[in-house]
Amino acid sequence: MSEHLQFLKAFARNPAKVGAIAPSSPRLASAMVNGLSLNDEQSIVEFGPGTGPFTEAIRGVLAKHDNYIGIERDPKFIGILRDRFPQMNFIEGSAEHAKDLHQEAGIPPVKAILCGLPFASLPPSVQDGVIASLDHMMQPGTQFRTFQYVHAYPLPTAIRFRKQMSSLFGKFTRSRAVLRNLPPAYVLRWER
Repeated sequence: MSEHLQFLKAFARNPAKVGAIAPSSPRLASAMVNGLSLNDEQSIVEFGPGTGPFTEAIRGVLAKHDNYIGIERDPKFIGILRDRFPQMNFIEGSAEHAKDLHQEAGIPPVKAILCGLPFASLPPSVQDGVIASLDHMMQPGTQFRTFQYVHAYPLPTAIRFRKQMSSLFGKFTRSRAVLRNLPPAYVLRWER
């Protein structure tokens, strides 16, 4: 329950940056990592881990905990994440600077980037900054996974984001709606 309260407080402080009123469900987290496997020479970067529902699922697919960085803007969430996952590395920062943050962390090449950012509510300039960062980080075979709420999927900003991503990365798939999430969501995947 305290995790839900933390999300509500963060949402009340800054709804444009948090974009959610509740943490993602275990079902959505499971769908985000479904079929993902890594070896010792591959890493995962997570954008916007929040309080860690995707991080929990990611921990189960990591070959080594050192091969992970979570990039989070909210310092309160960083504290929660470091307490909850002391073996994993969390950095206060922006996904727009992920390439540099990944290089500074000194971890292996990125196999997957998982994202909890609310792209449907982000301004186009921020979307473009994150997409530019992805363009630099994603080598052939790298996957990017995010989600969009079912109700936000038809919004112009959500459509814009998907078009921008597909024009760069091509291979796009969308899951069935994950109904056991508040609100229901689709998992979106691109692979270079």
